[in-house]
Amino acid sequence: MRGKNRNVRAVILERKGVLTLKDFPYPEVKENCAIIKMEFSGICGTDKHSFEGFFEQKGGRPIPLPVIQGHENIGIIEEINGSLLDHDGNELFVGDRVVPAPNISCGKCFACRNNRPYYYCESKLDYGNNIGAGEEPHIFGGWSEYLYILPGSHLFKYPDSLDPRFGTFIEPLSVTGCLDKARQWSSEWEPFRSGDTVVILGTGPIGLFHLIKSNLMGAGKIIAVDPYKFRTSLASDFGASEVVTSNDSEEIKDNIKKLTNNIGADLVVDCTGVSEGFTIALDLIREGGMVLEVGIFSNSHDIPINPHSQILEKSARVIGVGGDDISQYYPSIKILERNIKKLPWEKIISHNFQIENVHEAMDIAMSDKSMKVILHP
Repeated sequence: MRGKNRNVRAVILERKGVLTLKDFPYPEVKENCAIIKMEFSGICGTDKHSFEGFFEQKGGRPIPLPVIQGHENIGIIEEINGSLLDHDGNELFVGDRVVPAPNISCGKCFACRNNRPYYYCESKLDYGNNIGAGEEPHIFGGWSEYLYILPGSHLFKYPDSLDPRFGTFIEPLSVTGCLDKARQWSSEWEPFRSGDTVVILGTGPIGLFHLIKSNLMGAGKIIAVDPYKFRTSLASDFGASEVVTSNDSEEIKDNIKKLTNNIGADLVVDCTGVSEGFTIALDLIREGGMVLEVGIFSNSHDIPINPHSQILEKSARVIGVGGDDISQYYPSIKILERNIKKLPWEKIISHNFQIENVHEAMDIAMSDKSMKVILHP
């Protein structure tokens, strides 16, 4: 049932550590807008950081509270007012299953006018993060029965042949576009090239997706590092050549030395989500090696770095990965399609909760007992 008499149930983050179920009125759909009936939304590391009280985002902008979280989303178009196009310019219709990218760029700032990645935008709107629930039409995050789609949103049609739960993988899979950039920016002797040794630090969902992409791009030895055995075992299922199950930095370094004949890794992808992971990554690369810093999306705390021994002496290259890559959404869907029977994708989802059970879901997501935790209405 649509209309003003319909309520929409959603989860709001009110303040640090406080999630509340709340009913909002079903909104009127304005011109060139749409409403998606949500199917699934993932709990991301960014969501966990916000839940813990790290509310400062890019440029020092605070997250406006209350906010409906959830930016790894998939759902079915419920209503459209006007014309609605996907990212490639194809018309979308009511009933289409789509993955909405989280960010909407302004098109006017320096970054937008100079063709920078859309997350560079100085005034970007970010579903599930920086569009508050305090103003109408309220429902701008995926932890809700419905998601309101604003003009300028990037939508990607998702095949009906694929499990809709896996639609929550597309946003984090698109982040792995940093590996393509690493290859583009490499010289004859610099990574990332086919046959290179790659270390994945942290094999939660975002680490697994980088492991999968590294494998598909022809990496040689892939070494997965994580403190938890169930995660390193899963990494083996997804193609890791070697695993190191440890949380001790010296033990990790010793193991990587042995596994690389004392040379070091060509490329280290830090997906730990903790600041200390970056210093470990710098110590693991060989001379001329590269670090992709992927996992830190909140301003938590400072760490000591020795620029001489960890960067200059090694001629190290460091690439910070600022977010999802809009050009990688459809390729990420293709990765799923072409490898759906080759990899155990269902193992990435460890828990699936209704939004009414969001407290239990967040407890599990914050623990060491989960992989991808998803929510559904």
